[in-house]
Amino acid sequence: MDCDLFHVSNNLDKAEKQIREAAAHGAKLICLPEVFNVGYLGTCIPDMMKLAEIEDGPSLTRMRSLAKELSVFILAPILFSTPSGVENSAFLIDDTGTILGHYSKTHPVGDERTYLQRGTQYPVFETKLGKIGVVICYDVCFPETVRLLTLAGAELVLVPAAWRASYYFKEWWDLNLACRALDNLVYIAAVNRCGLSGDEIFAGKSQLVSPIGERIDSCGVQEEAILYGSVDLNRIAKERDFNTVLTDRHPEDYRPIWDTPYKEES
Repeated sequence: MDCDLFHVSNNLDKAEKQIREAAAHGAKLICLPEVFNVGYLGTCIPDMMKLAEIEDGPSLTRMRSLAKELSVFILAPILFSTPSGVENSAFLIDDTGTILGHYSKTHPVGDERTYLQRGTQYPVFETKLGKIGVVICYDVCFPETVRLLTLAGAELVLVPAAWRASYYFKEWWDLNLACRALDNLVYIAAVNRCGLSGDEIFAGKSQLVSPIGERIDSCGVQEEAILYGSVDLNRIAKERDFNTVLTDRHPEDYRPIWDTPYKEES
């Protein structure tokens, strides 16, 4: 999805059109990109925050109505206004229009660190489609994020993103998604925005990755398109029977990872 910076009404209209098209083609779970309703530009976080919404705001209200009408699940990422600050969040809505909960980005990047409040929880949503976890954009660079979701039972991890089309895009995007899937033997569905905001180009290349890190299907770079795919949750158990990295772990040895902050050498 090519999001129009600051134009919430336009983005909601575009999202609705694409959601209706996806539902008409049989989609049961539809994921939108990071802050789809506002658009994203890293140098404009304070201005973006002015468009933060509460749970009963216009964006989620419209997405809930669509989910109920079309009997689909929707992941709707927005800037979420809370009593303690604004969070970069993604709300999972079920096929009755009920909000199951939300995840808030735990690893803000760039100016987000200054202005946005980070999340601290890693919920896994039990649904009739499977157990679903969420991380947002930069979060996927951290192996611990998807591992925490996996240990909580996640079978499918959704990754809404606004990932830039810089020289390192392919390496960081493709490799992080493949590694997080293979590390944890889970499916990953990553939805990245495309288009231009200010002087930033966003690269698209949304993709579905299997539990062994293979790319099942992908949109093109800078391509605005709807990517369809299906997952076989039974495959997860089969892959974990063959590849026993999760049961062979020794968590008692890993405590220094949590206790030792990284220090740059002077």
